[in-house]
Amino acid sequence: MNGSIWEKPGSIAEAFWKNGHADFPIYDMHGHMGPHYAIYMKRCEAPEMVAHMKRIGVRRLVFSHHQALFGGMRNAEVAEICKQFPDILRMYVSINPHYPEWIKEDLEKFDQWAPYAVGLKILADYHKVKVTDKPYEKALRFADERGLPVLFHTWGGSPYNGGPALLETALKYSKMKLFLGHSLYGDEEYSKRVVAETPGNVWLELTAIPGDRGHIERLVKAVGSERILYGTDFPWFDEYQAVGGVVSAKITEDDMRNILYRNAERILGKDW
Repeated sequence: MNGSIWEKPGSIAEAFWKNGHADFPIYDMHGHMGPHYAIYMKRCEAPEMVAHMKRIGVRRLVFSHHQALFGGMRNAEVAEICKQFPDILRMYVSINPHYPEWIKEDLEKFDQWAPYAVGLKILADYHKVKVTDKPYEKALRFADERGLPVLFHTWGGSPYNGGPALLETALKYSKMKLFLGHSLYGDEEYSKRVVAETPGNVWLELTAIPGDRGHIERLVKAVGSERILYGTDFPWFDEYQAVGGVVSAKITEDDMRNILYRNAERILGKDW
């Protein structure tokens, strides 16, 4: 255990490590659900996931179901899962560019899924369709017109959702709120550029980063904690590990609070 964590009695880190949960709301802005062929996950269905999140103090998880992303389930079924746990689950409507009729139907139903549907999820790297290509236009225009969040899977160097493509998208759809999943991992220079060169509509999301020593500190220095969102990819990664990475980082407690809950509340309010 890093001794510096314990040198600040009453700190967020001390309380978290001693109590095993946070005494403030946590908003996980990047989750999934359901089994996945590539990995064994101990908790991947709603009841077990919700119980685990309540132990740690997660107030909301915004997720896209694995099967909805890849065509094995419709977003209407995901909304029904949310209705079983209305106090904690919210959803991104999954956008699969290979099913244009589904996109049209789901956007037409978006309002019916309130308050559970809060935005859209785009997984361009897996679908092998660049975020700037035509199959995404209808969904992105919809999000832009409404000022909705869109969580993009991003990765440094990807031809589908790397830095240049996301910068172009953020400039074209300036009213949409772009959440860059994984913060363009592997391309910190473009992580900084996409935030700096756009009109305040981009946030970096932390999935995969809390276990990378020094990465959170570099992002906070580069873009400011007001532009960073907490996320985990849960159930791929564990909530305890991810929160622990944030509260153990060498950043201020204001920075920690911005990342773990304040920024989400600024974007979506406190009662969403």
